[in-house]
Amino acid sequence: MSTATALKTHLTISDARVVYPDGTTTVTALDGVSLSARAREMTAIIGESGSGKSTLLSVAAALIAPDSGDVTVAGERVDGTDDTERARIRREHIGFIFQQPNLVASLNARDQLLLTDHIRGVRGKELRNRARRADDLLDRVGLGGFGERRMHQMSGGQRQRVNIARALMGSPELLLADEPTSALDHQLSHEIVELLRSLTDDLGFATVMVTHDRGLLHVMDQVVEIRDGRVLEGPERQ
Repeated sequence: MSTATALKTHLTISDARVVYPDGTTTVTALDGVSLSARAREMTAIIGESGSGKSTLLSVAAALIAPDSGDVTVAGERVDGTDDTERARIRREHIGFIFQQPNLVASLNARDQLLLTDHIRGVRGKELRNRARRADDLLDRVGLGGFGERRMHQMSGGQRQRVNIARALMGSPELLLADEPTSALDHQLSHEIVELLRSLTDDLGFATVMVTHDRGLLHVMDQVVEIRDGRVLEGPERQ
């Protein structure tokens, strides 16, 4: 874990409140939640199903704007912006690791990464030049030389490593992970989280991860526990 004393803050959520309609009433998904995530630090969000942790991750991801409160990603204000502006912020500053890799079966590992550049608007010669970055990232996640392999030739753990490399293609300041180890066994879960720890330290982004597995919390710099839309103080670590 980082011991630096002056780390740049890549995510700030202050007093966020999110309310959803539910028939004739409303449900408060977040009730005054605050969170910050700094460069080279890992944050875990834990809580039972329905606690609000997924809503908090959606706010951090600029997928939704809170009904009240302030949100800043990589120095850019998110709350109060429209859908187009939030999409730009996601594209330029945020990487996502999904619970299921959702990789394209017909593409090899390198092209999985290059596809994200294509979606982000990279074209022509610049896109071709990005193949080197894709191979560098595959090497960083322990898949050096695997660029030509298709997904049916890889294990579940290897596919999740491709998923991680794909999330880093845009050099995000903020990496968000939604239960990235839920489909993996105990050993692979620890390997993946240790890999995220190393990447967070080496590449300098901030990582925020939703997890149910308290056995992974030992690598975290901070743990935020959500219950009924509110942050609890001092969750126990196992």
